[in-house]
Amino acid sequence: KPVMLISHALGEGKEINPDLVRGTGNHARAHPLYSGWNVMAMLSLRLVQGKQGIYYCSNWTTPGNCHDMSFLSGLICAHAIGAKYPFQDKEAEKDFHRMRDLMGI
Repeated sequence: KPVMLISHALGEGKEINPDLVRGTGNHARAHPLYSGWNVMAMLSLRLVQGKQGIYYCSNWTTPGNCHDMSFLSGLICAHAIGAKYPFQDKEAEKDFHRMRDLMGI
């Protein structure tokens, strides 16, 4: 497989050689927007979380579109299938439990 580069924006002075581009696409929904519809979709995932042993994690399962919440959703799903919570910080653990409840796990 060729190496894949996905770029949302190139930095100043950077360019892509068009001869090396094998295809392009518009993935406008790759990052959810904070909207009523997307919050409703995120909350609806609670209805299927854990069903038949399937857990969902990503920025689509959190109330905000940020890396720390996406990471936390992964920890929560890993915990749901048996992994131990890996940190000692009590404040971080509170966030873990709040997000777990919000995700319906």
